[in-house]
This record gives sequence, structure tokens and C-alpha cells, in this order.
Amino acid sequence: MDQKDKIDIHDIKDSLEKEVLLYLDRKGKCIYGEIIKNLKLPTTKGQETIYSLLNKGLVRHQERSSLIELNVEIGE
Repeated sequence: MDQKDKIDIHDIKDSLEKEVLLYLDRKGKCIYGEIIKNLKLPTTKGQETIYSLLNKGLVRHQERSSLIELNVEIGE
């Protein structure tokens, strides 16, 4: 079983990144576009935010799918 790193949500400075992380923490796995739509993010800004989180390793694509899931545990 994977042991995920734990992050303090208060350490995330970007408000959109924080919003996406909290959304995934509540919902679990989501399709890329679902995150953008349900959080009512402008498409380009939503894509940039999710890409940034992917690059930081905080979220990941679920194996062989377009689903995105947390790659860390959220704490406070």
C-alpha cells in the first residue's frame, strides 16, 4: 500500500490550488474537466492550476485514465 506524504493545507499559498486540493479531498477521483466545471474556474486558469499541482506531485492521474486524484494526504 502506498504511503502518501501529508501536507498542511495552510502551506498552500495559491487559493485556486488550495480549492482544487480540497475539492479532490472531498470528492476523490475526478475527471479533469469536472474539477474545472464544478469549481466554476475559467478553463485556462483551471488547466494551469491542475498542471501546476501535477508538476508539484500533489495530484496525479489515476493509472491509465483521465481521472485525477490526490497524491498526498491533506491535514491542517
